[in-house]
Amino acid sequence: MPRPPTAITTRTWMNAHVRVLNATYEDFDLVPAARAVVLLVEDLALTLVEHSPRFVVRSQHVAIPLPRTIQLFEYVHTPPRPTIDDDTRASFAGVLARDHYRCAYCGVAGATTVDHVYPRSRGGNNSWSNLVACCLTCNNAKSDQTPEESGMPLLWVPRTPRTDRKRQHTIWRELTPHL
Repeated sequence: MPRPPTAITTRTWMNAHVRVLNATYEDFDLVPAARAVVLLVEDLALTLVEHSPRFVVRSQHVAIPLPRTIQLFEYVHTPPRPTIDDDTRASFAGVLARDHYRCAYCGVAGATTVDHVYPRSRGGNNSWSNLVACCLTCNNAKSDQTPEESGMPLLWVPRTPRTDRKRQHTIWRELTPHL
């Protein structure tokens, strides 16, 4: 369920954040509202989605509705991000977040440990495909066995998180009614 929008006031509008899209509608950055207003005033960007509830930023000569999403007029080249795949080294915090702190063996919420699907004692690594969130009880029960040996099958297959792709899909969904 979406959270209700926070009321913006003359004292708090600069604390808001605005999503910036490149000229190609790709996610570019999240910037403070003050920076977004500067980009709009300098005609470097246009507002795609206004903040809701509506709030107008005023100066002596200008009144600009506070944006929620803006798009740059000119394409800004960004260096390619490193490719992350299932064999890339993962952090324990990243694994817990990817699995939403749910145990991959029993499904209980609140997992606090990370388990190596293929045990480190047998050459298992710290990759996205070999780590899962796990509750302490299941982690102790599985010990240094594979899921098959311990009789504890995985509830899902561990994969690399696709946060960039998910964020871009969210942006497209938000923009669809406005374009």
